[in-house]
Amino acid sequence: MYLTGLIQRDRLFELVQRWFADRPEPGDGSFLTEVFIYESLVTRPGLRRFLADICGAVCPGPLSPRRVFTKDAVREAIVASCLEPDARERELFERWQRRPEDFFPGTPTDIILFQRPDGRLVGMTRVKRIRRIVEKASRRVSDRLAGAIGMTARSLAEKRARELGMPLERLVSDAATMDADFAAAEEMISRAFHGEPGHFRPEDLRIDDVVGAKFVGRPEALARLERAVADYPGARIAEREEHRGDYNDVNLLVDLELPPPGELIDAFSGRDWSFAARRGLPPERLAADFPAYVESGARTVRFEVILTTWPELVESEFGRSLHEARILHQRHREGYDGRIANNAAYLISYLMMLAISPRTEVGALPFKMWGRYLPDMAENVIWRLFGMANGTALLDTFLLPPDEKDLAGEATLAEGV
Repeated sequence: MYLTGLIQRDRLFELVQRWFADRPEPGDGSFLTEVFIYESLVTRPGLRRFLADICGAVCPGPLSPRRVFTKDAVREAIVASCLEPDARERELFERWQRRPEDFFPGTPTDIILFQRPDGRLVGMTRVKRIRRIVEKASRRVSDRLAGAIGMTARSLAEKRARELGMPLERLVSDAATMDADFAAAEEMISRAFHGEPGHFRPEDLRIDDVVGAKFVGRPEALARLERAVADYPGARIAEREEHRGDYNDVNLLVDLELPPPGELIDAFSGRDWSFAARRGLPPERLAADFPAYVESGARTVRFEVILTTWPELVESEFGRSLHEARILHQRHREGYDGRIANNAAYLISYLMMLAISPRTEVGALPFKMWGRYLPDMAENVIWRLFGMANGTALLDTFLLPPDEKDLAGEATLAEGV
């Protein structure tokens, strides 16, 4: 995966490529742990300054930040800040209050809301959750592999047609034969990963919205805000996209120049790193590695800016374009979901969870792109990162596990039978 919101995105992408080829290296685990500790510290000052300046240019006056961890809290804030709801808004709010179970209650998130003194919601920022990053990266892998497997399966059919002395267009294959072609193509593509990194380009696995900000306002205010982003020193709008239909907004991908490395290093000089002790790296190691991490990283990061009106925000959280429903649609859309795509998802998930676990050593990777695994095994691998030897089995146990006396009795009964 190529996460453009990180300064060490190139090194992380190179690591993922090696892992797909089953070539981990000593130090990979420590690097991953540092990525998930350092990156927010490095990017936060510049991003906060940018957001504060943009908000100040368009929404003068004080704004109060409030961090929330569920979408329920986001919806509550929207309702509370709608001082004079129109008929459509009243309908949607009442529907939510009558049947909250229809609105995906308890959905976790990590969002900072920005509100005026009167409670009016102006905007929000969020960091994409690990599971959503894994899903997006896996979908990128799936899209890339689908074409390669399809082309390989077609070449196998073409070979069979040549052997029969006919063009491919005249070849009629039954379902079993086509399934066999697909399985053979999948096997060939999976084996190509063995020891050979470099099957993907950064643009194949690019994810630009690890960090995002959403601004809410009237169309004229949003136009001024977009001009403020375009004119901001050290910022560049890399892409602009308008969504029109059930979901409407303007989506900007912004490349932001970070403060000089020396400034960032000085800002964290003498910092107490003990907050990260549970990540498996000693505080003194984190302090010692930080300067080199910053100096060797990219000087810009990319993040997403969404410009939307108040009615569209309400529709996206309560109405026709419910955000969670759109996510489910993305998860369930048709596409290649065979074992190579699943193995890529297992590897990426393992990588991300290792980064936040108490472990830093990698050893042999538990998944190979050409292997076959059940989801139960993948879950157990993740449990073990956090010290649970067989967490899935514990969840699946219907009765209390037998004690030693029970086991002895069962063995005697088995001998008698």
